[in-house]
Order: sequence, then C-alpha cells, then structure tokens
Amino acid sequence: MKKNITKIIPIITLLCLFFSGCTIIVLELFADVFGRVEGNPSLHTWINDYPREEVSFYSGNNKLQGFIYGADNDKGLVVISHGIQSYADEYDRIITYLVNNGWRIFSFNNTGVDGSEGSSMIGLSQGLIDLNAALNYIYSQNVFDDLPIMIAGFSLGGYSACAVLNYEHRVNAVVSFAGFNSTREVSEYQATAEIGGIYYLFSPQVWVLEKQLFGDTANFTAIDGINKSQIPVMIVHCSNDNVIPVNSVSIYSQRSRITNPHVKIVYLDGEDAFGHYFKYYPKEELYEQVHQFFENSR
Repeated sequence: MKKNITKIIPIITLLCLFFSGCTIIVLELFADVFGRVEGNPSLHTWINDYPREEVSFYSGNNKLQGFIYGADNDKGLVVISHGIQSYADEYDRIITYLVNNGWRIFSFNNTGVDGSEGSSMIGLSQGLIDLNAALNYIYSQNVFDDLPIMIAGFSLGGYSACAVLNYEHRVNAVVSFAGFNSTREVSEYQATAEIGGIYYLFSPQVWVLEKQLFGDTANFTAIDGINKSQIPVMIVHCSNDNVIPVNSVSIYSQRSRITNPHVKIVYLDGEDAFGHYFKYYPKEELYEQVHQFFENSR
C-alpha cells in the first residue's frame, strides 16, 4: 500500500504543477486580451456638434461613463452597447443618424474602457454585466419612464444585447450587429484559430476562471435571451465577417433554434457586405432599416 502511495504522489505533484502552470498562463492571457482600452477623441471631433450629457453609474465596484444624446427627443431611448477593443464614441455614425431621426441615445463605455473605471475589461461576460447595469441605471431614472427602450449592440455588444434579455428587463426591441451566441463558443473558436488544439489543454482553467469571475452569467446565450423575451429582434450579419464567421459561432448560424416569431434576419452579401466592423458601415440604408425597425416596435 505504501509503495502504491509513493508512486502516486509524484503523479499528483506533476498534475498540480501542470494545473498551476496552465492557470498562470490563462491569467496572463486574460490580462493581455482584455487589457484597458483608451479612446481617441481626435478621431470623433465632429460628434461634438451633438450636445450630450455625461452621466455615471456603477457596474459592480467600477464607475462607468455614459452619455445621453438628443435629450429633447421623445421617440424612445436607444442604448448602444459597444464591441470588444472599442469604445462609445466610435459609434458616432449610428448615434448621430438616430438622433437626427428623433431618438434619444444612451451610450456608455464598458468596464476598463476609456472614461470608465477598471484596470481591464475583465472578460467577455463583463460586457453583458455592464449592459445589465446600464439598463438598471436607466430604469432608476424617472426621466426615461415613458420612453420605449431599444438596444443596438455590436459584436460583443451584439451578444450582450440579446443575452441581457435573459433578465426580465423592460425592453421593446433589439438590433444585434455581428453578434455571437455564447462566450464559450466564441472563445473556443478564436483560441483554436490562433493556437490550434493546444487550447484544449488550457480550456478547463479558462472555464473555471470564467465561473469564478462571472458565475452563472458566463452560461447565458443570445439565443436563450431572444427566445425568452419574445420581443422584436433584428439579427444583422455579413457574409464576409472574418471575426465572427457567419456560419460558425454567430447568432445567425444558430437561427434554426430561434422560436421567437418576432425575429428579423438581415443577411448582407455581395456589395452590401462590410465584414465585421459595423461602426464604420458607410451606407445609411442600413441605419434607416434600424430606425424603421425601432419605429415599428415602439
């Protein structure tokens, strides 16, 4: 018996060292991938022609920076949820288009982004947590009580805009641009694209860390939120998206699982396709579609 124990101890020790080493590597990767993002005001000077009110609210222990545009507009409030490695002012095209068409806008910077607190963005699920906090702030302000609430999200924000519907929020409609279905699926896809099957050596530590950081929120999916809410949802994706490929980890790829009868799919192909970065999308026809979709969902 003692001999067996003696043989097992080195194996257990090696496994512990391997697990600890993998954990350290995963922590380093999270720190690198989800580091702070700073804005570049010089790229968005023209948005200064649109008066805005700066506000703040808390997501966990971090104070986040938000902006309200079109304070006198009364069609409804559109909440803008930005993508990873992006920040609120980069969505100036759709913000100004919607303000010009009578919508009030609430945009904000996620944890660890530009004027918001946080030493990093923490992880993908933090985008969902921050959007949830933004909605809770909005509901706490009487000035928004009579306004229909819409959400427009991009990439990570496209996921968050749909996944936040797993909560019981008062939301009238959602538009998701280039969104993915789950944080687990997109992490696996992008990691294996970079380092291949080696990722699976680290995946247990990734999901342990996700669970520690975000709890059950890490398991939320966009499709579950869409189906649970039964509200109007527009899914927009391009055929040539090489960040969130249309036929693998996107919400679009899971469309057969959608049971919500109020979902509209906008698939952009050919000359209309613009890859992944809708914040730079040059055609106002798409923004007009969004405007009309929100108009019909009030």
